Amino acid sequence: MRWTRQRITLVGVVAIIVVVVAVVLMSEGLDRADKWASVVGGGATVAGFLVAALHRRAAGGVGSDATFMGASLAAPAGAGAAHIRGRDADLRHLRRAARRPDGRVHVLTGLGGVGKSSLAMRTCRWFEQHRGRSAWWIAAEDRAGLTDALVSLAEELGAGRAQVTAIREGSARAVEQLWEVLRQSPRRWLLVFDNLDDQQVIAWLVESNVARCAGRGLVLVTSRIGRPEVWGGARTMVELTPLTVADAAQVLLDLAPGAGDRPAAQRLARDLGCLPLALHLAGANLGSPFPIWPTFDEYREAFHERGVQPVLAAPGVGGDPAEPRANVTLTWEMSLSALDGQGLAHCRTLLRVLSHFAPAVPVPQMLLHTEPVRALLGGDGTADRDALAVRRVVQNTLEGLAAHGLVDRLDRPAPDGARMFMLHPLVAEAGRIAAPERAAAAARAAVDLLVAAVAARRFDDNAEWRWFGLFAPHVEQLLRYSGVLGEQSLTKLVWMVVRVVAANTWRGQEAAAVALAGSALRQADHLGPDHPAILALRNERGWAIGRLGRWAEAHTELTQVCAARTRRLGPGHLDTLDTRHKLAWATGRLGDWESAQAQLEPVLRARAATLGDDHPDTLHTRCCLAWAIGRCGRPEEAQRRYAEIIAVRERVLGADHVETLDARHSLAELFVLCERFGDAERLLRPLIADRLRVLGADHPETLDTRPRYWLARALLEQGRRREARRLLRRLARDQQRHLGPEHAATEATLTLLGAPTS
Repeated sequence: MRWTRQRITLVGVVAIIVVVVAVVLMSEGLDRADKWASVVGGGATVAGFLVAALHRRAAGGVGSDATFMGASLAAPAGAGAAHIRGRDADLRHLRRAARRPDGRVHVLTGLGGVGKSSLAMRTCRWFEQHRGRSAWWIAAEDRAGLTDALVSLAEELGAGRAQVTAIREGSARAVEQLWEVLRQSPRRWLLVFDNLDDQQVIAWLVESNVARCAGRGLVLVTSRIGRPEVWGGARTMVELTPLTVADAAQVLLDLAPGAGDRPAAQRLARDLGCLPLALHLAGANLGSPFPIWPTFDEYREAFHERGVQPVLAAPGVGGDPAEPRANVTLTWEMSLSALDGQGLAHCRTLLRVLSHFAPAVPVPQMLLHTEPVRALLGGDGTADRDALAVRRVVQNTLEGLAAHGLVDRLDRPAPDGARMFMLHPLVAEAGRIAAPERAAAAARAAVDLLVAAVAARRFDDNAEWRWFGLFAPHVEQLLRYSGVLGEQSLTKLVWMVVRVVAANTWRGQEAAAVALAGSALRQADHLGPDHPAILALRNERGWAIGRLGRWAEAHTELTQVCAARTRRLGPGHLDTLDTRHKLAWATGRLGDWESAQAQLEPVLRARAATLGDDHPDTLHTRCCLAWAIGRCGRPEEAQRRYAEIIAVRERVLGADHVETLDARHSLAELFVLCERFGDAERLLRPLIADRLRVLGADHPETLDTRPRYWLARALLEQGRRREARRLLRRLARDQQRHLGPEHAATEATLTLLGAPTS
């Protein structure tokens, strides 16, 4: 600080001289003023040279080195932005750290475009305006820019020539001395390193012990590198995420108040993933005096029709492109280029494939632990890498993408306990921008990954249903690319949809199953009506429609599928047998249980001969046949059959399998119909507890007419009306909340309770 004091002293002396000269001029009169003016002008010039020379001497700027101009240490003009929405807690955290430095480097991290620099700018502005202290902004994109800024900082702090030269030459010791000067500063300060994304530069800065000075001022870093271990021990990580929908909509309304109402702003904000940079780009376009799309809804429609790159473009000057970091896609491209430079060669390829899965939806890591990953990572799928080596490459690639915020790591575990991740909607949209042949190849690779994962799961096993719940939205997303897949990949995709539709039906999501099947049938109609995958999909759709209570409609669909499969495959083919089983049940549910029994008996014989007596499909037919026998007036035989089925299912599938629970319930329901109410109650009470434990309170099998409804019927028939009504009221409340007042199960409960049905 010595040169600053000397300069102030010299300027003070010059000021005194000027005052004295002015007094003399006033006393001498105008005749001699010209002479004195010349003297004063010459004196001022000399004083100016003295000040400049003193500055250069204090900074070490002598000789050829004195031509160095240095880097600006002022925050960008964006520091004056009107509003920052949704970051109040983060701003409070940074202001506390600025008022009371804690000896730690504070790192703002997150996806490119999430608003790290804007938050740092706002903190700078507050510090300068309200604290009246020094704030320095260092653009740290690369080592050269960082060095230039540190030289400027050293000069401003009064470092000598030798130290400035050493900093310019990359001396760690000289930089450490600079931190020591800041550590001994008598006043608080704020030092920002913006866009510090190069891991080598980060390592160099950490090794220089920048945290040494952080007990005297706030050292604030913005970076896309989010791995805590990169930043050393003395750091506090602040991960910024996209805004809430409410805050994101307010950003749009701030920037374009005339573009529409709040609901329209919220719709656009959701589609933009609530990413601040995207919101500001959209707002800048909408708020233009001559907007291309004047309303939120028109902009949203253009975004979906044209894609992220042409619509989310920063307004440039004269048509020139804006600075790369102001472009929502180019900022991510910079991250991928950095990852390429670190030797992570598969990041771009993997991100392109992952972009074809559903955005903002959890992706389980196991999708990347399947055999097709070998081909995706450049191997031939057979030899050159063992399973562990492939997993290591996947791990390193995911870590690189996560470190730059291109995928979000989730705390929620997958069913196997592994971490899951997901892509921001705009990252996924940008990842799909590629040449048509590359985009098609990435979509086909995504199908292969998901097919391999789905094929490893049984859709009729309740232990696997969580997996199918994770797979379903990704399957639905992949259907959108059916036009570029080619027949082979599309066929594989449809077979995968068949399994997911079946799983949705089994896990009580019949409406979702019907919708997904309908979407797939529309997307794949060019495969032909008799294509095996199309027939399988119609078969599962018919079953789901029936489970919704629309058994007449289901009967029509299943009759058509049964005829086509019998014609193409023969009556004894396993696929045909499955349709015959479903059709027989639909026949019984329409009231003709004798015909249902007649249809189920040959199906049972054929399945037992082909699959064995204990196969789950054989057991399913045995269970349905036992019910039909009971409804045909032979309850004792039905009860005997159910007892045998329950014992076999407990042995083969386990006591908690959903099919074992279903057989126990069917027997209890049969007891009610046969007026054995006490026996029904003894079966139903533990069954209710088991369903709640295994399936959860919200599962349709727990909420449906089974088994609390049938327990209430058993209680009513025993004259225990108060207890039954209490049970029915709780059941009706749960059903109305989760199933809706017009669901058949809700109406049955309300009818039994004696209340209006809707």
